[in-house]
Amino acid sequence: MFNQGTNRAPSANSVIPFFVLSAVSWLIGIVFIAFNPDSVLISVYFNEVMLTITHILVLGFVTSVIFGALFQLLPVIFLQNIYSEKLTKSIFYLLLFGTIGLCFSFYFDSNGIGLTVFGSLLNIAVILFIINVWKTIGKSKENKVAKLFIKTSVVWLALTAIAGLLLAINFLIPFLPFAHLELLKVHAHFGIIGWFVFLIIGVSSVLIPMFLLVHNLESRPLYFAYVLLLSSLILGGISKVISIPTLMYISYGLGVLGFIYYLNFIHVVYKMRLRRKLDFGLKKTMIAFPSLIVVIIGSIFFIAGFQTDFNLSAFYVIVLIVGFIATLILGQFYKTLPFIVWLKIYKPFVGKEKTLLPKDLYNYTILKYQFYSHVSGFILFFASLLLNLISLFYIGIGLLMIGAVLFLINVMQIVFHQKQTL
Repeated sequence: MFNQGTNRAPSANSVIPFFVLSAVSWLIGIVFIAFNPDSVLISVYFNEVMLTITHILVLGFVTSVIFGALFQLLPVIFLQNIYSEKLTKSIFYLLLFGTIGLCFSFYFDSNGIGLTVFGSLLNIAVILFIINVWKTIGKSKENKVAKLFIKTSVVWLALTAIAGLLLAINFLIPFLPFAHLELLKVHAHFGIIGWFVFLIIGVSSVLIPMFLLVHNLESRPLYFAYVLLLSSLILGGISKVISIPTLMYISYGLGVLGFIYYLNFIHVVYKMRLRRKLDFGLKKTMIAFPSLIVVIIGSIFFIAGFQTDFNLSAFYVIVLIVGFIATLILGQFYKTLPFIVWLKIYKPFVGKEKTLLPKDLYNYTILKYQFYSHVSGFILFFASLLLNLISLFYIGIGLLMIGAVLFLINVMQIVFHQKQTL
């Protein structure tokens, strides 16, 4: 399947820029957090710095690499030609300028003009992305569960983008009949759960079993996770808009059950794996999943009305982004980007001469130290949020920054790799 799909993928030059933008944005986001601890430890939801940091990470880091990886992986997963490579390139520039402009607007512009203009660019990028995804996988009969999650995720992406644009317009011309902050929370949850998590579940349901050499899996847990998470998002959005707290508690409960079903699927895959020894890329991928257990525990505490000295709801969002999503992405980078660059450089020479392997395109020692610094960093970072300890915060974010620098070094080594003869 992998070889069949790669022949249908767009050219490497049209997807590599997404990965570079992602790696650079991850480092910039970590630096912003390091220099603005109060925005993370105290005023989590609504301040210019926190909104800037959030959008650097969710647009520049996460969404960018998802766009690039999907354009490469959709032909592999669904055995369909990518619908339009021209759209792929247009999407990158709209995402790049939209993200830069939006983040500058959050940081410097208080009147909403910049937010509206650059938010509109991002909405155009989202529309083009949805067209490319739906047109690519629409007729495929492969991997039905993955197809369901991915197609649903881009719908949530559209709703997230629309909600964001409405928030930007509301800065210019206040028109919302409910509190601005409530739509902001809906916008965040639609993006993190609806867009990121649905997409991750869909793609990981194919790739993780493939990388771990697992076959003939039961798909019912994923269907249960789909229904529960979808119901959770819909009820949560309704509860915020029309202020029915009971629906929010039901929403959290359904979300917890959905995550449990997904984690059970991953647990079964891990137990059944034929590949017993994992490289550091796969280790980082698998170590992301315990973060979901922290999210589940935090959600249960929230549902139970547990009182804490920190913002429990914001904490679980941070754990989701930095602990689960970021860690998963940093691990999967080494399964996608090296292969894309390897295909570009070495595919014409396969069978004609001895070539390097994708894993030879990056420095494994750097990857190893990046792994240890990232994992120890996010554990200490989370502990600092729980204990409100500024000293622990700086140690944790310092380690995350070291990991981000090492990650960027490896990414650029892969991107600028030149053909070598063995």
